[in-house]
Amino acid sequence: MRVRKMSEDDISDVANIYLKCFHGMNDIDKVKEWIYLKHISYPINRYYVIDKKGYILWAELGGFRKDAVIELEQIAITPEEQGKGLGSMLIRESLKDVIRELDARGSTLKLVKVTTGTENAAQRLYKKVLNARAVAVIPDMFRGDEVILIARSKDLDLS
Repeated sequence: MRVRKMSEDDISDVANIYLKCFHGMNDIDKVKEWIYLKHISYPINRYYVIDKKGYILWAELGGFRKDAVIELEQIAITPEEQGKGLGSMLIRESLKDVIRELDARGSTLKLVKVTTGTENAAQRLYKKVLNARAVAVIPDMFRGDEVILIARSKDLDLS
């Protein structure tokens, strides 16, 4: 298994993974459209996939700054593949590529932002892999309260 950038050919697979993992949208056509529009906005949004087992979406915030802020906007691993280390691999390998692209442009990663439900078990993953720390809670954002986690580049260990 390897992590690679998503291609347009992967949109249907990513949409199906989304539908297995999230409840925000349930119309396959709308999910595909959303993914397509995010995909064509590269490098503002960057999708990476790991076979047909999962994907990650990174979003660059605030423009193409010298000190870049990246948001881990979404990560999904199919339910049958969860708990096998694929989420950690997806975060580490894709973020290494994002950092390489930033460096090539003359930018440096300043921090990674993650927003997730306060009850979401994925917080453990973000804390473990990114060394992310909770900095705020937004009441009643999507399906409930959301926590904002921040990982400073100096605290990242992507080995």
